[in-house]
Amino acid sequence: MDKTKSEDNANQENGTRLLDPPREGQAKEVEASIRSPYKRSWWRQRTFLEKSLFVLLILSFIVTTIMVIVAATNARTLDNIHQTEKKICLSETCVKAAANILESIDLEADPCDDFFEYACGTWNKKHLIPDDRPNYNTFRKLGDELHVTLKGLLELPVEPDEVQATVNAKNLYKSCLDIDTIEKRAEGPLRDLLQWLGGWPVLDPAWDEDNFDVTDLMAKLRLYNNRVLINQWVSSDDKNSDVNIIQIDQAPLGMPGRDYYLKGRNDSTLMAYQNFAVEVAIMLNADPARARKEMTEIVDFEVLLANLTMPQETRRDTAAIYNKMKIRNLTSTLTDTIDWPKYFKQIFNNVSIDVTEDDDVVVYAPEFIKNMGELLNETPKRTVANYMIWRITMNRIGNLPQVFLDVRRSFNKALLGTDRDGSRWRTCVSYANENFGMAVGRMFVKHSFDERAKAKALEMIASIQKAFGELLNKVSWMDEDTKDVAREKAHSIQEKIGYPDYIMNDTALNLDYKDIEMNSGKYFENVLNNLNTATKNNLKILRQPADRSKWATAPAVVNAFYSATKNQIMFPAGILQPPFYHESYPRSMNFGGIAMVIGHELTHGFDDKGRQFDKDGNLKQWWSDTVIEKFKEQAQCIIDQYSNYTVPEVGLNLNGRQTQGENIADNGGLKQAFKAYRTWVSEQGSEEPSMPGVSLTHNQIFFLNFAQIWCGTSRPESYIQAIRTGKHSPGRFRVIGSLSNSEEFAEAYKCPAGSRMNPVKKCAVW
Repeated sequence: MDKTKSEDNANQENGTRLLDPPREGQAKEVEASIRSPYKRSWWRQRTFLEKSLFVLLILSFIVTTIMVIVAATNARTLDNIHQTEKKICLSETCVKAAANILESIDLEADPCDDFFEYACGTWNKKHLIPDDRPNYNTFRKLGDELHVTLKGLLELPVEPDEVQATVNAKNLYKSCLDIDTIEKRAEGPLRDLLQWLGGWPVLDPAWDEDNFDVTDLMAKLRLYNNRVLINQWVSSDDKNSDVNIIQIDQAPLGMPGRDYYLKGRNDSTLMAYQNFAVEVAIMLNADPARARKEMTEIVDFEVLLANLTMPQETRRDTAAIYNKMKIRNLTSTLTDTIDWPKYFKQIFNNVSIDVTEDDDVVVYAPEFIKNMGELLNETPKRTVANYMIWRITMNRIGNLPQVFLDVRRSFNKALLGTDRDGSRWRTCVSYANENFGMAVGRMFVKHSFDERAKAKALEMIASIQKAFGELLNKVSWMDEDTKDVAREKAHSIQEKIGYPDYIMNDTALNLDYKDIEMNSGKYFENVLNNLNTATKNNLKILRQPADRSKWATAPAVVNAFYSATKNQIMFPAGILQPPFYHESYPRSMNFGGIAMVIGHELTHGFDDKGRQFDKDGNLKQWWSDTVIEKFKEQAQCIIDQYSNYTVPEVGLNLNGRQTQGENIADNGGLKQAFKAYRTWVSEQGSEEPSMPGVSLTHNQIFFLNFAQIWCGTSRPESYIQAIRTGKHSPGRFRVIGSLSNSEEFAEAYKCPAGSRMNPVKKCAVW
């Protein structure tokens, strides 16, 4: 949920009753009166028609009486929130929301000791992790429900006048599901790709290293959006956000993060990765002995490469890693192992852009690239080529027949803890949405999106901005002049809600996909076509001004985003649904849900990375050195707090420095949302009607809904990956960390000072 993106609980006081008991005495009294002898004798004298009419008359009288009583009760004004008789919301939405709350909480848990367990204990027991998932949580559950909807839309027959963009989405989905054709074509399409790339040495003992050019292969891989050895893209310049510029950085590795390579050469996950490569090579007819030898060599090479990368937690200071230079200077400043002018000329020729040595490039990892060049010089060309081709081969395994997926499963078991692959249709829905997101989003919005949510979200954004400004007044470590600039930045944030309007226009939507056509019988080629199109769409913006209006996400996505270079928050249609938002929810739930998410994203503009950018999205020091140091002191409290949390399932502590941006955003968003909610209540003049069967105040329900957003559990392997590579803390600690810093939470649940959820020492940045 930060620059380039995106990554629950409930509570009640001890002894408080959540479910009111049935009034059995009254029911028995009515039953006794009906059985009196007098009425039984009179009743026997009546005809069937008279009996029927009499019963209808009695029922009508009872229903009318109840309606009058309910209407009178609902019309009664509450003089103050402490009176004994309270209004109760009995709408269908309130009843369902109350049921969801009660079905998730664990009344045996102490909310002042472990609020996550209290809020989510029963939810977690009811929702076991599926065999094909590394984890399961509220977000995944919502995603599953969303996928069911998208599946139905993608499987609808193509209409005669249907917009071509959605036709392409359906054809891509259909080609992905066409297992028979995929099996029949076997690995043929992959072999064709490998031949175009110059071959995979492990498959060919006669491979000639004299014909190998690392620059040429890097450029070819880039055309299919593969980031090997370096990561290259075009985006707005951090220091001049109106201009697009070439950017390069250290590349991602074959496994999720560098730590997987640094745990020892015989680490079980690393060995599973190596065995995966060996098995794939053998399946493509490599000599088994050669496959074992050469795949061992590429993993040895990648271990060395991983050691050259910088850890993510050391790269959060954008100003410190930003280095702008001319293409002509890359050779002397970085490495001459890569022919930089040739590389850029080769990739930009595909979009008819002439790049010269005078073009600027922003380099984020100069030391890595220098050292990587030296490593390439010290490594046999055969090993380098084997590694580079393995990376694209690995990425294409999911597009091949089942035997290749079976081989990958052993690696996934070691990496993720999963025992089987997910449903094919879910894979295909996800892929169609990732590549034709606006087309799929159009179908979803027409089918499922409540347009009223846009207006409500805008109202909440305004209330969060106001709350941020009011809370900013109480921040003691920032001077008044800087506060004024911070307010200006907060109120300058652009918001994107639901979906972009243009997707409802046939012509405009088709323009998004004008250079691509999907063949329902050629899944592998469709994938390559999508990769190549994505690359071209990125490269071709080099000479264009930065487009601040462009959406960075598809509408049918359960997530939210903040862009530092655009100073923009984005809430796609997929997240504007329960438990985050519902038109008829009590406001306590909506503020604890979507308003907290809004506050979270707004706070990203002021976390350790976002604070480095001004209101126009430019990397600029708009804080004094003194204020920066005071901010770092406040942030260090958050870092230390979360670093002391241990995940019991794996016995590892969180990386508080790596997750500080998200933790700061969680804490700030929660505080802003509660402030905005209490302001709303004050403006109404009274508390909201109670929820049926839930003996909680709405302040308590606010914190409860926030917490229950993060209900979920993970496999040990998933926890390890989150700790090693994740920017977000696991859900349990997003809840405990934020709420234990909240005075308002402690007051709402009357948690004693010094209890786990109300520690004496609290951290606060915003």
